[in-house]
Amino acid sequence: MATQFRLAALGHTMETGRVVEWHVAEGKPVEEGQLLVSIETDKTVVEVNSPIGGTVLRIEGTVDEEYQVGDTLAWIGEDNETIPDKVDVETSPTQEPSSAPRVTPVAERLAERHGIDASGLTGTGPNGRVTKDDVRRAIKSGTATDTLAEASPGVEINPLVGIRRTTAERLSSNWSVAPHVTEGIEVDATAMATLRENNKNTWQESKTAVPSINDFVLKATANALQNHPRLNAALIDNAIHQYQDIHLGVAVEVDAGLVVPVVHSAGTLSLFEIAVAVKRLSARAQSGELTPEELGGATFTVTNLGHLGIDWFTPVLNPPQCAILGVGRVRKAPVVENDSIVARDTMTLVLTFDHRVIDGAPCARFLADLRDQIENPEPLLT
Repeated sequence: MATQFRLAALGHTMETGRVVEWHVAEGKPVEEGQLLVSIETDKTVVEVNSPIGGTVLRIEGTVDEEYQVGDTLAWIGEDNETIPDKVDVETSPTQEPSSAPRVTPVAERLAERHGIDASGLTGTGPNGRVTKDDVRRAIKSGTATDTLAEASPGVEINPLVGIRRTTAERLSSNWSVAPHVTEGIEVDATAMATLRENNKNTWQESKTAVPSINDFVLKATANALQNHPRLNAALIDNAIHQYQDIHLGVAVEVDAGLVVPVVHSAGTLSLFEIAVAVKRLSARAQSGELTPEELGGATFTVTNLGHLGIDWFTPVLNPPQCAILGVGRVRKAPVVENDSIVARDTMTLVLTFDHRVIDGAPCARFLADLRDQIENPEPLLT
């Protein structure tokens, strides 16, 4: 009996996925475990292998279209095996024409991705509804009314697509729902920078991972979260989920946008183990090889723009987490010590939190603890 290949949840927060590329053509054989299709989630592009061997009898998932988790993307079975006729949910006669929208949801999403005003198209579906096939014909013929303003000379217009679009939708939705509050603190990073510089050659000679400044911050963050567990939490379905294990999301810039791989169980890792994990995850992010497991389950996120010369910035929450830490660059700044002005290495840490979950005072105590650990970094080595 033919098997339906359905879109699986490739991450904890995944509700939909977009077909990027089919790696096996319809009518061709496929082996169990063979690369079948690339799916774009809300975080990255995931390569999905075939769960069984057989022949790809029919492909129902169209490239560049978005599907709900559980939707059938393909049928796999034996050669010449009979499979049910494809049912187009857009044109199904069971839909009530009086309550149906003018444009089907699938057609609307496709039109948006191509900057097309679907309401101006002639629909061929039931009761004149505009379907995805109508949009495709308009794209191919060039007769569609483009909702994107015509580019003036020297202006390039690019609609939001892919990970960039998904990120925009998720963050915009979260910003409008979660009351963001931000606090910042100045940190004297001199001792941390000196400790790293004095030990760097020894670590290299012993083939030990050389922790970056960000790795020190991640280790200090994991320690501080153990002392202030209320920040290691998420708001899900009007309930606060406070986690015992600390899983740190680390924001990484890639060509397609921003991905957040996760250092799992960071509270149990040494500074050097965190450094190894971050280096591995960053390399896999750049090569597009991150798995759903490596992208899922973060309980707190750290994002660092210091390497780009940024002093400080206001990070936006990564839902459903209740807090995110923004890290600025280490810079020389005048500091008053014993009534004298001296130059010290300083950095700014900025914490954005969801005021529905936690108040400002415990967040301030978390930042103060984090500052103290960075300014006295020796224990971070143990």
